[in-house]
Amino acid sequence: MKLKASVTIFTFASLMLFAACQDGDKIITVDQLPAAAKTYIEQNHANEQILYVKKDAELFNTKYKVQLSGGMELEFNKKGEIQDIDMED
Repeated sequence: MKLKASVTIFTFASLMLFAACQDGDKIITVDQLPAAAKTYIEQNHANEQILYVKKDAELFNTKYKVQLSGGMELEFNKKGEIQDIDMED
């Protein structure tokens, strides 16, 4: 019985690890950003170009990172709400 439980736990842990490894950064288009994120960028950074957008899909969380031409990186949650602003040194 202990062996069966150990095998079950090992299998579950392996599946979770495999699922976590499948996640990661993916370059996407601006059109794939949540609407709220696009609106924020249009209203607050209209004079800058978007260099790239990355979607970081983790196991239980999705983030969007937007790199702007002025060196600023914006981070949004899955709803498109701003979470972090980093400035390149």
